[in-house]
Amino acid sequence: MRRFLKFFASLSALLLGLSLCISPLRGFAAYNFEYERTVGNPLKGFMPFHSPDGADDSVPYSMEWFYIPLSALISDSGEYTVREGLEPYLEAISARGNQAVFRVYLDYPGSDIGEKAVPRFIWDMGIKKERYDEYGGGFCPDYSDSRLIDILCDFVRELAREYDGDRRIAYITTGLLGHWGEWHVCLPELEATNEQKAKIISAFAQSFKVTRILTRYPGTPGTTRKGNVGFHDDSFTHSTLYDESWHFMAKMKKARQTGVWKNQPIGGEFRPEGQAAFLSGAPLDGYQDYSECVNATHCSWLMADGAFTGKLDASEVERAKVASAALGYDFTVTDAKIMRIFGKLYAFVTIKNTGVAPIYYDLGVSLGVGDEKNTLWTEVQNQRLCRLMPGKSAVFSAHIDDIDDGQSLFVRIEKPLENGKPIRFSNQSRLQRADGPLELGNMMRF
Repeated sequence: MRRFLKFFASLSALLLGLSLCISPLRGFAAYNFEYERTVGNPLKGFMPFHSPDGADDSVPYSMEWFYIPLSALISDSGEYTVREGLEPYLEAISARGNQAVFRVYLDYPGSDIGEKAVPRFIWDMGIKKERYDEYGGGFCPDYSDSRLIDILCDFVRELAREYDGDRRIAYITTGLLGHWGEWHVCLPELEATNEQKAKIISAFAQSFKVTRILTRYPGTPGTTRKGNVGFHDDSFTHSTLYDESWHFMAKMKKARQTGVWKNQPIGGEFRPEGQAAFLSGAPLDGYQDYSECVNATHCSWLMADGAFTGKLDASEVERAKVASAALGYDFTVTDAKIMRIFGKLYAFVTIKNTGVAPIYYDLGVSLGVGDEKNTLWTEVQNQRLCRLMPGKSAVFSAHIDDIDDGQSLFVRIEKPLENGKPIRFSNQSRLQRADGPLELGNMMRF
């Protein structure tokens, strides 16, 4: 008994000593954090098709989509013109504070664009050109010709040399093969073999170390269960769930790739024919529940040009905002404190991901002390935001030198695009600065 009492006394003394060395900073009052949805954050949500003047921004957006023919990036003589072709798009989009998402194609049904999309030197090599009548008709090359596959793989490597890690680009879809670059062709004899498809996927996966890549179909040869590329569902809500074997999630399940979203992004296009009905709230036969599709796929972004026409009424705008915000990550602050630990001050903030996906780029988190005009920032070293999975919380901390009377504590996330739109927290808008930081609390010593 005496030994127990002696041990208890020693433990109590130790705990008392620690409490004297580790204690909350007197005078710092953190705010009560409430959830308030934010719309238009980078790397997620609805996006319009690119246009020179931008789109209507009643529904906030941070990305713009475009297609580009291979002939704009490789000349008729076979010389690379990658920068000449892409820079006008990237400059215009980034000037609006947005990032680009794009696809390179050789075949665009419904016009003669497809014939013109193929650089002339490819036809001159004798690669077969075939006309088709499906989808409005068009021309396509023989995608199974090994010479074409080699050209496309070399192009992928050149594209990566020029643009991998360029922050003006949010995502790239693999494109290149099939109608619209969607990796399917109505003439089976012209379709690339599985081995050839795997070569192109490998070229993307090995060449792009930073920029995230997505391809059309789960189970595409060369893709993996853990995810070396993501996927895009270009018939979102029309053929997304498990109803038929050819639906997106059915293919995911068959390929055992339902967990790819944990490492690689999922995106796509809201089926164009269904956008207007969805935004109006009208029922539409043959379409699946939007929320179910989002939750099943863990989708981060969708082309949804119908949300940016400038012709939506107030209820349609609100419906589009809610649907856009439901995609991807969603960060909210739930707690903040400043502690004195062995004589030094440390700030702590708890961030929760209430979204359906992680953020797929390793962006830094910083804590700052000061006011709106003058803030001293310290980057967090002990946590990585890209590892914060849906439904999970993590504590981000940093050493601060001091905090004076009247000064505030802030948190911010690194912008994906320098001079671009900030990542805002889903907390009270009154606590958010225009450039993104969230005010966490204020110092008032007594």
